[in-house]
Amino acid sequence: MSGLIRLLAILLLAGAALLGAGAALHPMLTGDAAAQLRTIATTPYWRALHLAMLAGSGFIIAGVWVRLVSDHSMAAVLVAALALVSIGIALNALNIAFMAGSGTHMAALFSSGRAEIESVFEATHPIGLMAARFGNFIVALGAAALGWIEWHDATRPRWLAWLAWLAAGGGFIGVLFFDEASRFALAAVGLLSGWEVATAALALRRTVPSNSTR
Repeated sequence: MSGLIRLLAILLLAGAALLGAGAALHPMLTGDAAAQLRTIATTPYWRALHLAMLAGSGFIIAGVWVRLVSDHSMAAVLVAALALVSIGIALNALNIAFMAGSGTHMAALFSSGRAEIESVFEATHPIGLMAARFGNFIVALGAAALGWIEWHDATRPRWLAWLAWLAAGGGFIGVLFFDEASRFALAAVGLLSGWEVATAALALRRTVPSNSTR
């Protein structure tokens, strides 16, 4: 079991790192659809960046379950909370997938002189943005539930609850008060990384005694 815990914890850390690096390296898409397509076309690592972020999303969806594997207390509620987080991250990843595939393809066509692609991008991009917005709302719901679980679990540090609630509160604010094109609308996924890293680190630390020889 300790091997599985380590694997899931490492996946969770890797996923948080990939999404964090992706957010840091992602160019701002400003202006109209034509300007955004030009930005995509002139960013040589655009597709690779979004493929890495997709991998990071997948790692988090798998790794977040280390919280259940390493501690079975309140299992029924914990399963529901982790399922919400996983579903929300998957929905958020739909926009990442759109940008890796259709966004890259449309930018190349636009750069080759296909001016009509601007209207296609303008009509289809909001689909991915709205999916990401809804995904972040679902993640915020899961984070709120995780905060409640962490607060009521006497074996867990109380600050883990605050990390989860920070992601929930910031996520709800971002989703409710910011346009889906704003990075603030993605606050739930971004802020939850604090809880993810802390949870993975605690899980790795708890596997050490079982592997030590005395």
